[in-house]
Amino acid sequence: MKIKSIIALLLIALLSVTTDSCKIKNPIDGAKLIINFDLLKTYVNLQFTDAKTGNLIGFNGDVEVAVAVMGENSDAVVDNSGVIRESYSSANGFLALALNPNTEFVPSVSNPIKFTVVATLDGYISTSKSISILAEGTYNEKIVMTDISNPPDGVVVKEEKGVGNLIDGNVQEDISVKTQGDEVGISIPAGTIIKDGNGNTLSGSLDITLVYFDNLKDESLASFPGGLMTTIYQDGQSQDGAFFSAGFLALEISDENGTSAKTFEQNTLGLSMGIQGATYNPETQSSIAAGDDLPVYSYDPDNGQWTYEQTVSVESGGRSDFNVTAQLSHLSYWNFDWFWSEYCDEGIQFLFTGDFGGCGCTTQFGIMRKQADNTFFSYIDLYGCENDPIQTYYAPANMPVYIEWINSGCFNTIVDEDFTYIENLCAPDIVELNLITLGANTTTVTIDVMGRCASNPDVEIRPTYGGWFRPVDEYCWRWEFMTNGIAQICDVEIGKEYVIGTYFNGQWYEMNYVVEQDMIVEWNIELPDDFCSQIF
Repeated sequence: MKIKSIIALLLIALLSVTTDSCKIKNPIDGAKLIINFDLLKTYVNLQFTDAKTGNLIGFNGDVEVAVAVMGENSDAVVDNSGVIRESYSSANGFLALALNPNTEFVPSVSNPIKFTVVATLDGYISTSKSISILAEGTYNEKIVMTDISNPPDGVVVKEEKGVGNLIDGNVQEDISVKTQGDEVGISIPAGTIIKDGNGNTLSGSLDITLVYFDNLKDESLASFPGGLMTTIYQDGQSQDGAFFSAGFLALEISDENGTSAKTFEQNTLGLSMGIQGATYNPETQSSIAAGDDLPVYSYDPDNGQWTYEQTVSVESGGRSDFNVTAQLSHLSYWNFDWFWSEYCDEGIQFLFTGDFGGCGCTTQFGIMRKQADNTFFSYIDLYGCENDPIQTYYAPANMPVYIEWINSGCFNTIVDEDFTYIENLCAPDIVELNLITLGANTTTVTIDVMGRCASNPDVEIRPTYGGWFRPVDEYCWRWEFMTNGIAQICDVEIGKEYVIGTYFNGQWYEMNYVVEQDMIVEWNIELPDDFCSQIF
């Protein structure tokens, strides 16, 4: 694995320390050298959650999500310790990335930094998230993944083992597989030649997995592979926008040797999907109807790329309200949907007002829904401070939405309304969100974080980054920023036990504390040797 520390190189330059082999010498006996990690200005914090349980994936430390960063500006991405890696992995469900602070990677409207995060884990449907950054700051994102063995409401899984027979890639008899409720089905005619991505033929029997994602249910839409706000490719051009989906299929086929199918020759694979009558067509601005044109997009789970493939016609259905069919020459995931291409670089602003509960800043969570059909569009995670408007970026224009605020009961400061309606996310407006405090006996805790390396115990490493905290008996993490190792955590209840955690250099660290009035918690973290060797 190629590992190179941007932070280490910059620290060496800034500290102007004479070095051997590009490493910092120990300070003079009795003196202390303090290193603060304030060189990184833009962070992207990812949480990986299970679509069914809502828990962080691997929150017990037993599972890691593998993450690859791809796309136009993937070379701009480092982890939050400044290390450039070929691949990343989560720890306790978290992953913290950052942007290289070099001039060419400083984000702005004229220099947007775009990349795609692709997440994979055995037993889960691969997914991705397109990320576009137009300003320095901290961005918190949630990536929801579907466990095939325990899918959420609205996701239907059909697995068939040992289906059919292939000789030199040639299908010997017709193969047909469908879900129990006829939500989706595929057919492969006899005589079809099936090959892998390298052009080699498959052999023997097939294992076929169909995973259908309902286009109306929250849990299904939240876990749509690739997300609903994304980038598509059509006619060689990329375009940012949003999906109005009519249904999604994750399709995987492999032979008895475990070789995955990729292409079909001599014949095409037939795909049939039922569509619910409540599906909204943004082109006609009404419910779907027979005769409507419906575009079809393929999704490559290896790189998170969406590509326009064809347009099909909606027909009256049998067991479903409507039905569509498509003929496919290659294997991928498939989405029947309309693409909303009106977008803006800089969107609406939000401003928190009212009672911050003694805090200068707050984090509020919600679900953004489309007004047209009330369906889930995205999770929203707003971190804002008093008198400081929150600028949004890359928003769909002229698409009325509303935010349904989530009051989990974990925190005492909430938005003083259940819903916030927004007619245009690209309007030059400031939406004020009034806060109220529920009146619990709360205080502010100061967290004093210091990292140390065993090889250089006299050097203090003071992170400028942040961490998450939650009540020990709840599972709702809240973000708080940290400057030079100091974080002010407010709106915490006196006498209650909390967990605070942070992700650094690929590892998760956490500690518990019981809140006392105006307390200071010292948190000393022993950093791993592989990180320390990058600096010293």
